[in-house]
Amino acid sequence: MFTVTLIAAMFLFNKACDRHEPPQQQEENVRKNIELTETQKGLCRTANVFTFDFLKILAGKEDKDVNIFASPFSLQTVLAMTAEGAARDTKEEMLTALRLSDFSEADIAEFYKVIIPALQGVDKKTVMEIANSLWSKEFIEIKEDFSARLQKNYYAECRTLLTDPFEAAREVNAWCSQKTHGMINRVVDQVSEDQMVALINALYFKGEWNDKFNERYSRDEKFHNHDGSTKEVTMMRKTDDMDVYLGEEAWSLSLPYGNRAYRMTIILPKEGVDVDKVVASLDAESWRQYLYRGYEREVNLSLPKFETEYSAADLCIKTLNEMGMEKAFKRSADFSGISDIALYISQIIHKAKIKVNEEGTEAAAVSYVGMELATAIPREEPIDFKVDRPFIYAISEVSTGAITFIGVQKQF
Repeated sequence: MFTVTLIAAMFLFNKACDRHEPPQQQEENVRKNIELTETQKGLCRTANVFTFDFLKILAGKEDKDVNIFASPFSLQTVLAMTAEGAARDTKEEMLTALRLSDFSEADIAEFYKVIIPALQGVDKKTVMEIANSLWSKEFIEIKEDFSARLQKNYYAECRTLLTDPFEAAREVNAWCSQKTHGMINRVVDQVSEDQMVALINALYFKGEWNDKFNERYSRDEKFHNHDGSTKEVTMMRKTDDMDVYLGEEAWSLSLPYGNRAYRMTIILPKEGVDVDKVVASLDAESWRQYLYRGYEREVNLSLPKFETEYSAADLCIKTLNEMGMEKAFKRSADFSGISDIALYISQIIHKAKIKVNEEGTEAAAVSYVGMELATAIPREEPIDFKVDRPFIYAISEVSTGAITFIGVQKQF
């Protein structure tokens, strides 16, 4: 189960890099390669490096038997947006952690400007939606060129972050729910009064298998859990010719969606091989083997029908710390490209959810970056207003000032 959830996180993005398979014909829905420049192809490959590095470190920090499902592409996107407003060492560290330090700001911005609409339009039968937004409180002045770049290159909405912690959370959660079609409807419980800026990325995917499973063949069977226990699960089953890679430690096969522009790749460790060992060995080269080195054979496939939901907050920050991003989380951070008021990243939340059944797959992810003031706003000393003596009170209508009741309280 861990392997399926891990690899499912990567299928949302990797197809953009695939230039090798011939287009597959379906009625009025021909798969076409996404056209990228050589620099953008390099950026795409580097983004996959971030995917593997992030998930390997995250998996090493997570509890041993927890299912992980994430969208590093979502997280990288929202952090790339944030890095647009970073400067000096803060920016350098962020780009290093995102594995983007070999590319110019213009290259990165142009890549997202191209890839976001491209990923959403490669398959008419598969829904892929990417939404970005910038939120800020009214009394924080966001630099116009920063918000303009996010709107132009990341197609980001600019919205007001309400001052009331619970009302702000309600609006943020409503936006996330809408953009993920209700799959992720609660990202924050409240937005801290000290939080001034938030950047959010939301992904939604819904794809039908190119060749669906027949529900009549699904059977309840035992699944052997990582902790040694067993669990009855519904196994979807079918027999067909599929490209299978038979590696020394693990086998793999891919199941296409729609017009084959998207696919889910499943990596199955051989019996006796710990899945953690396979996860730790994942990199760009091993991924290419699992993806491209297979050959066609008749396969009796049994795949669990499942739902997985995963959330990470502190672990995201710890993982990014280990990947080289530290200054952005300190009060000495330099985000002068966002505002003249000093800001730092105080919170990162990543949530993802997936449903896999006989029809296909539905998946969503939200990445949330919260930013606070690096220096507290000076506050005046409170005034003591102690009503401990006789007082006058009145009830009036607000718009006219008309007094409807008035009284004098002299004693109790």
